[in-house]
Amino acid sequence: MPIKPKPFTLVCEDCNWKKTIAPRSDALRPGEWLVVCPRCGSTDLKVRVARWLEAAVAEVMARQGTL
Repeated sequence: MPIKPKPFTLVCEDCNWKKTIAPRSDALRPGEWLVVCPRCGSTDLKVRVARWLEAAVAEVMARQGTL
């Protein structure tokens, strides 16, 4: 049975850029996973559990289709 993942945040270790993603299903869409930082081009991205406010904002934006 598919299980929707919890929101997560990608953080660049070099420039501190971050993006929180709230997947709408267990299949990630294009743009929901990054390998290279869009700001500095670094490949040193870390994944962490989204904090509650980050997760709430990402959930709302995902429902509106703006994420």
